[in-house]
Amino acid sequence: MQLALNADQTMLKDTVARLFADEATPARIRAAEESGIDRDLWDKLVSLGIVAMRATAPEDGGMTLFDAALVAEEAGRNVAPVPVVEAIVANALLGRAGVPEALQGAAAEGLLATLALQPVTPGRAQVILGGSVAQVIVALEGDELVAYEGVKAPKLHNIAEAAVARVDLSAAGGTRHVLARGNAASELYAAALEEWKVLSAAFLAGLGRRALELAAAYSCERFAYGAPIGSFQGIAHPMADAATNMDGAKLMTWRAIASIAAGQERAGARAAMAYWWAAHSVDQAVKHALRTFGGYGLSLEYDIQLYFRRAKLVALASGDPNTQLDLIAARLWDGEATALPPAGDVGIDFEWGERAEAYAAQVRKFVEDNLTDDVRAKIHHSTAGHHAGFHKKMAEAGLAFPDLALDGKPQLSRYEVMAAAPLWEEMGWNRTAASITEFVAGVTQIVARPEVTDEILTAVLAGDALGCLGFSEPQSGSDIFGARFSAVRDGDEWVLNGQKMFTTSGHQSQYILLLTRTDSSGKKHEGLTMFVVPMNLPGIELHPVHTLQDEKTNITYFTDVRVPDRYRLGDVNDGARVMTIGLKFEHGGSGYWAAQRAMVMRAVAWARKPRADGTRPIDDPNMRRILARAATRDDVASSLCRRQEWATVEGFHEIAWGPMAKLFTTESMYIDGSAIVEAAAPDSLVRGLDKDFDIVEVTMRRGMGMTVYGGTSEVHRSLIAEKSLGMPKSRTGGK
Repeated sequence: MQLALNADQTMLKDTVARLFADEATPARIRAAEESGIDRDLWDKLVSLGIVAMRATAPEDGGMTLFDAALVAEEAGRNVAPVPVVEAIVANALLGRAGVPEALQGAAAEGLLATLALQPVTPGRAQVILGGSVAQVIVALEGDELVAYEGVKAPKLHNIAEAAVARVDLSAAGGTRHVLARGNAASELYAAALEEWKVLSAAFLAGLGRRALELAAAYSCERFAYGAPIGSFQGIAHPMADAATNMDGAKLMTWRAIASIAAGQERAGARAAMAYWWAAHSVDQAVKHALRTFGGYGLSLEYDIQLYFRRAKLVALASGDPNTQLDLIAARLWDGEATALPPAGDVGIDFEWGERAEAYAAQVRKFVEDNLTDDVRAKIHHSTAGHHAGFHKKMAEAGLAFPDLALDGKPQLSRYEVMAAAPLWEEMGWNRTAASITEFVAGVTQIVARPEVTDEILTAVLAGDALGCLGFSEPQSGSDIFGARFSAVRDGDEWVLNGQKMFTTSGHQSQYILLLTRTDSSGKKHEGLTMFVVPMNLPGIELHPVHTLQDEKTNITYFTDVRVPDRYRLGDVNDGARVMTIGLKFEHGGSGYWAAQRAMVMRAVAWARKPRADGTRPIDDPNMRRILARAATRDDVASSLCRRQEWATVEGFHEIAWGPMAKLFTTESMYIDGSAIVEAAAPDSLVRGLDKDFDIVEVTMRRGMGMTVYGGTSEVHRSLIAEKSLGMPKSRTGGK
């Protein structure tokens, strides 16, 4: 996996970023609205070779599709008043098809060329970006790929006041150069359209992100009711959602390019996904950004409206973006293929790697070899699925705790762990008990005294002990530092009194990681102490709590429970630091993504089955779009989680990336699951009609729980607004 830019890519990105920042100023953008183009900026792009960067194939010294995406993203961040994406794509298409002799002189430097995004239909005009200034318009007319030279088309008044024309190319005049015929023409044109989608997605990702940054900066400056407006969750939280979506758009663009470069089966679908997701998400980004400015945002004197107008233009230039959902469905489930542009060696890789896939295959084989009828009968999506015998076999095989460090070194990389993770959700089986135990053992290994570490790790690694977490309380859920659970020292022991909520797996655990209050005199995070406590001590009582998700958790009561001091983790009143150590075992949204993926897989499996009347849900246009949306969000969630895991492995510390992955994955699980259940109603309300759909329905309910586990979505939105956008704290009224 590799998600960092190399030196050449960084230099290209920095160069074009400086160019657009210097040349695409708000004043220059406004000045260019009369003609639709800034000629000085255009000339600089030509002189730098940007316009013709893809005219030569990557293998012959041209630049990669990823390089072009970096340019497009920076152009979007600055709403550059030039048709740079269209020109790059059109010049690349001319280079692949063969530049007509009459155009070779001009093409050597980079033509002001553009692409018609729809095939030519006689008698029907189409909107063409850059059409009013283009020297050449490339289009598919019948079975011919044609370069139209010298078409005279006036700039039309449009939402972004860009160089937009509306032309019927069959009757537009000018010189007609046939570049290719037959299948070759269709494939060259189709590949160019996919290239335009990917680069436009990059443009929109940059635009949306920059619009949010401008709004976030304003939210720090503008005060209302005595506080910066960015401290109000009504402003911060929609901005956080939009920021997450725009990060997803950027990553989906990168992933589509990486898939094209690797020749993956899913590459065509991902090109359509990238464009649809960017077009869908940028609308929300610019809407929330503009509304953050309030009435000022509506004024043409403020720059944010420039982003709103350009976003609408690019997102809608090829027609209704939702038609991409039909292409996604056809490419994923009907085997429809499409020509794709050459990508070159892009250097970006979203895959876990061969070693990780080999480990996943090892785990899968172990499960297949040990899946007896007794074990199979125990399979469940909750901790009820814990089978002590199977778990012990996994522990003996060294497969039960892949994240647990042994002898000071990680047993496996996170890539290997994540490659194997989808297996369990595909089976409808949950490994929560083992995952929580791994957390407890990992913290114990780092902080506990040697004799306690030996006691607990020996039992855990043998598969003889499980752990649970004692953090949440009735008055302190996500705000764990508000804990009131009492621990009072009495000689070499501590007396514990209090109540812990949601001690999942507590009824089958031998140890609990317990956060307690040992001093109430200072700030609330200063008087905390952590313990790892045996669950067989007198005075511990568990009461079951059954949930909406067909799961069982617990309320755990401690009454005068006496625990030896040796079970204390860290110094007295040092619990906050120990909690920080524990955070290294948290993995944001990664642990949730597998359930989202499995839900989509099960939904498609259900939709492919014929009903009693012979029809299939997957053939219904509405259901196809719903499933295509779910598949796209699944890919976005996967990309966000993979970025988070890559950052963990490579040592990048971006605080917002984990919350983004968790927020997006869990919210998407509910949104998509609910949409599928709604479209399948009323039969979807009845359980037992279809095993696959039962899992879809329960995963929808699990999605509600997952938006609460590990901190609610609202907490994560606050973190994203603060850490990704630099907005004021929204949990304390900005104070």
